[in-house]
Amino acid sequence: MNTLLLDTERAERLVERPAAERDARERKTASERASFVDVVSASGAILVVGLGLAFVFVIALVSLGTVPASQKAAVVTAAFTVLGTIVGAYFGVKVGSAGKERAESQRDAESVKVQELAARIDPETATAALASAHRRLRGS
Repeated sequence: MNTLLLDTERAERLVERPAAERDARERKTASERASFVDVVSASGAILVVGLGLAFVFVIALVSLGTVPASQKAAVVTAAFTVLGTIVGAYFGVKVGSAGKERAESQRDAESVKVQELAARIDPETATAALASAHRRLRGS
């Protein structure tokens, strides 16, 4: 029962706080969660790449010991090909991820600007702007 009362009091305090303060706190919490996920995914990616490289190394060593001397160059070439593919894919994903994060942060910044501008215009101008936007989205 105390938990219910505390939750009700907490909900009332949240309602009393200004919306901007709640939004800022929610963005901060979401940002902290996103950074934790980034750290975990980055360490997981490094672990996967490291294990892949270790397996390629072991397979290449075992293969070098079992194939005839005339085919050892083919084994080494295949190992370097796999190595290059793994490293290239890893860095390609990292670059793509960084570009996506940068684009999302720029989109969020533009969204905040638009919200601030929309909050400060008169209703007639806002209605006309929304109608114009809907026409442009429909292609008319």
